Amino acid sequence: LDRSGVMIGPKHRSSSICCSPAVSLNVDLNVRGKRMSDNRQGPRVRGPARAANGRTSVPVGRTIARFCLLFALGNIALGLLTFTPAAGRHLHEPMARCFAYFSKLILSAFGRASVSGASLQYNGFVVQIVEACDGVLPAMIYLSAVLAFPSRWIDKGWGILIGLPAIFLVNLARLVTLMLVGAAWPGVFEQVHIYVWQALVIALAMAVWVFWAERFVRTRSGARS
Repeated sequence: LDRSGVMIGPKHRSSSICCSPAVSLNVDLNVRGKRMSDNRQGPRVRGPARAANGRTSVPVGRTIARFCLLFALGNIALGLLTFTPAAGRHLHEPMARCFAYFSKLILSAFGRASVSGASLQYNGFVVQIVEACDGVLPAMIYLSAVLAFPSRWIDKGWGILIGLPAIFLVNLARLVTLMLVGAAWPGVFEQVHIYVWQALVIALAMAVWVFWAERFVRTRSGARS
């Protein structure tokens, strides 16, 4: 206090603290040791966090092996079911008649077409639609791939709902084009039938499966993550 009773405040002091070299070295070593300890403990902290989220990483090789095994077993099981006499009466024969009928509707726009059961005629060229040409085989392969793929059942349902009609439309286009080729160029009918369309139907069935896996399964998995 001065003589008038007014308090005099302390002068502004610098915020820096002076210390001896030994104290400064000790503090620096403690800070570096704490940083190294934090770095070593980092992965340990992140590991339990991933486990707490319930996300376990599955080896890619195991997933691929599981898919291949289920895909093969599905093809064997569906193959045994679809090549029984009952499947011939209740599956193959109705499918062949349906394809013959719808092919006749389309071919009528290009010429004279008629159908009798599973027998299809176009401009004098006649074919009999048999089991290998009714679309059941590519549909069976596609269905096995959808069921074997690791996905939710609702996604598998979408795959079946979208894929099977697409495969049957591809097979219908196959029959129509084969009839057009057979009526115009009978000599190349067998080559187009065996070497072109059989491989193309399987490839298109797999393309539909890839579209389903990318559009529905992978998109939903990315959205959840």
